[in-house]
Amino acid sequence: MGRRARVKKKRYWITVYAPELLGGLDRPLVKVLCTDPTDLINRVVLVKGLEFTRDFEDRGMNLYFRITKVTPAGAFTTLIGHDYAREIITSKVRRRMSRVELITRVYTKDGHRVKISVLGMTAHRCKQVHKSLIRKIFDEFLREKAKEYNYEEFIYNLAIRKTWHAEMIKRAGKIYPLKEFLIYKSRAETVLVPADEIETAVEGKGEIEKRAETLITKK
Repeated sequence: MGRRARVKKKRYWITVYAPELLGGLDRPLVKVLCTDPTDLINRVVLVKGLEFTRDFEDRGMNLYFRITKVTPAGAFTTLIGHDYAREIITSKVRRRMSRVELITRVYTKDGHRVKISVLGMTAHRCKQVHKSLIRKIFDEFLREKAKEYNYEEFIYNLAIRKTWHAEMIKRAGKIYPLKEFLIYKSRAETVLVPADEIETAVEGKGEIEKRAETLITKK
């Protein structure tokens, strides 16, 4: 018997858009390749922070978006976190300073769990008691703020707007002055489209294929 001919699935490009909070349809992020739009649900898309914000301060930062819905208009996402390249983090660490690091998990107003990593460098070497008190200040501050926002708004304020950086530095300074400060990672750990809802997260499958840009391969 001869071999059965392998049927090649049609591959096409889908445009991925930012969440409504960050522009929605007015803010395309990337194009992704797929053969079935269902496979895109829960996929994580990485976007360079500098490309997104156009702010040089965000060089070395990555933003992470999870695809939660696909329609004929494109794929829609939610902001689930950020992180910084290792070289950015290590550039903050210097001699004759003390490193104060906190890795914690907080719960937002909508009940999601967000993991946060914070780095502070004191102006001079400090004692262990100072480090413990600063970590406690950071932890309590973040827990209280998380209760006021849903996970996406919370991460937006942490990573992109950096809304609370100045206040956290000021509060820590009452214990010991900080020379460097960076919230170098955040991740919403519980944001995921359940398996039994993936099919319903794709709307108009046939229309999606008609509108999508087909991948053209060179012969």
